[in-house]
Amino acid sequence: MKFYSNRIKPIHRALAVAVSLTGTPAFAQQVLLGQPENVTGNNEPVTVNPGSAYDSDGGFGSDIGSSSLEAPSAEAAGLQGAAALGLSQNMWGGTSGETAIALIGQATPSRLYTVNRLVRKTLVAGATPPENASGMLARRADALIRFGAAEDASSLVSAAGNNIDDDLRRTRAEAALIVGRDEVLCGKDMLEPGSPGDADGFWTTLRGYCLAQTGDKLAPVAISAMLELGNINSLDAPLLEALVDESLIDFVSVPHASALTPMRIAMLRSLGRANFQIVESAPLPMIAGLFALESTGAKGALLAAERLEAVGAIETEVLREMYVSFANEVQGTPVASRAKAVRDAQNSPDAKAMGDALIAAARTKGVGGFAQLGRVLAPSAAKLQPTQAAELGALGYALRDAMLMGGFTREAGIWSDAQGAKSLVEQADVAAVMAVADPGWPGTWRREYGDALRKRAREGDEHARRSLAALAGFDIALKPKLPDEGALKASREGKIAEAVLLASAEMTKETPVSAKTLDTTIRVLRNVGLENDARKIAVEAMITARWR
Repeated sequence: MKFYSNRIKPIHRALAVAVSLTGTPAFAQQVLLGQPENVTGNNEPVTVNPGSAYDSDGGFGSDIGSSSLEAPSAEAAGLQGAAALGLSQNMWGGTSGETAIALIGQATPSRLYTVNRLVRKTLVAGATPPENASGMLARRADALIRFGAAEDASSLVSAAGNNIDDDLRRTRAEAALIVGRDEVLCGKDMLEPGSPGDADGFWTTLRGYCLAQTGDKLAPVAISAMLELGNINSLDAPLLEALVDESLIDFVSVPHASALTPMRIAMLRSLGRANFQIVESAPLPMIAGLFALESTGAKGALLAAERLEAVGAIETEVLREMYVSFANEVQGTPVASRAKAVRDAQNSPDAKAMGDALIAAARTKGVGGFAQLGRVLAPSAAKLQPTQAAELGALGYALRDAMLMGGFTREAGIWSDAQGAKSLVEQADVAAVMAVADPGWPGTWRREYGDALRKRAREGDEHARRSLAALAGFDIALKPKLPDEGALKASREGKIAEAVLLASAEMTKETPVSAKTLDTTIRVLRNVGLENDARKIAVEAMITARWR
C-alpha cells in the first residue's frame, strides 16, 4: 500500500524555503502554521451609513486639536500565557461562562487581517477561565478551525491533556485529521473501548482510517466488515476502500469542495487525490489540510496560502516565501502575476513595477487584494529610495500604504515627505494616517486639516469620516459621546476577552467598517491596554477601504 502523504513532495521543498531561517523543526512548524509565538510579527466595498454621532455635522463640529501557564483546568489551557501575548491571565474578568462560550461560538473571520490576528491571539491565550465554563476549550478549538488555524486547534486541545470530554475528543480528532497528526488520531485514548457515541459513523470511519494507515494485512478484512455493517457514510466508503487497495485509487472520485470534511481531507491526503480546484472553493477550515499536498500543485498551494494568510492563520512571511519559491511554476493567472511581482521585488526592488502590481491587486476581489499584497511587498517597498517618490503619483501612494500595512511607519513617513502632498486635502489625508499609525509621529496636527476632513465628511465622504473617527479614538480629535454599552462597557469593566470579541464581531459585520464602529473599537482596545493592536486595525481599516 502506498501512502502518498509520506512521500517527499516537491511542494514541501518550497515550503522548506519558507522556514529556512530556522534551525529547529519546532520553529519551522510555528512559522509555517502560524503559531502565536510569532503573533507580534506583523478593501471600496458597500457603503454603510454611520451612526448618528457620525452624521455629516454630528460629532466633528469641534476643533481637532511569554511564558507557559500552569493551567488549573482544561479550559485554562493555552499555547502561550495570556500575559506573553499582551493580554492578561484574568482577561475573562467578570464574564460569565455562558457569555464567553456564546461569544467564541459566534466568532467568524473578518475582512481585516489585523482583526483576525487579534481574535486568534485571544483564542490561543492561556488564562483563568470564567466560572461555569465547561466546554469552552472545545469551542475555542472549533473557532480556531473556522479561522483556518487547525494546527493551533490541534495543539490547543493537546495542551489540555487526556482528561477531556466527548466534544473535546471529537474536536481534537477533527483538527488532527486536517493537519495530518496521525500519532494523535490513532492513539489509544482516541480509539479505546468506551469512545463516544457514533451516530454519524465518524469514529467507525476513523478506526478504519487508522487500520489502513498501519498497513496491517488484516485491515482490508476489518474495513470490509465495517462497510457491510453500513455505519460508514457513502462518500467515505470508496475513499476508505482505496486506502487498503491501491488499485482503486485512480477510480475514486474527489468529493465536491462543499462536501469536504476533516476525515475526507485526511483520506485524500493519503491517496494523493487533491487538486487546486478544491482549494479554490473548499471551506476555509479545510484549507490547512490541502495547501501542502503534492497533488494540490503550485497554483493550488499559492491560492491556499493566500486564503490562510488573509485570515491570519499563517504568517505573511510564509506567503511571501511561497510566492518567491513558486513564481517560476505558475503561469498566466492573477496569482502567477502576484508571485512574479513579489519575486522580482525581492530580487531587485523597482518602484514602478511594485506600484503597478499593487494597483492591479486593488482591482482583485477577495483574497489577493491590495491589503494582502501590500503586507507581502512591504519589506521591499521600505527599501526603495524616497528620491523617486514625487514622480510616481498614485503608484507612490500605493507604495506608501504598502509600507504602512507592513508596519514600516518610519519609512512610510519619509516617503510621504518626499512625495510632497500639494493640496490641503492631500496633506490632511497624509497627516491623519501618519498620526494614527505612529504614536511618535513628528508632524503637527493643524486645525485646517480637520476643517478639510470635516468638509469632505459633510459631503458624504466615508473615507474622511473614518479618518476623523480614528483620530477621535486616539484623542487627536474631540470624541463624540458614545453609549456605555456592549464592547465599551465590557472594556470599562476590565472584561478584556469579552470586549475584544464583541468589538471584533462588530468589525466583522461591516465592509468597510463604519466611522462609529472604528472609533468604538479603538476606544475599546485602548481601554484594555491593546493600543498597538488598535493602531494596526485602524490603519488597515483606513487604507483598505481606499483601495478596494
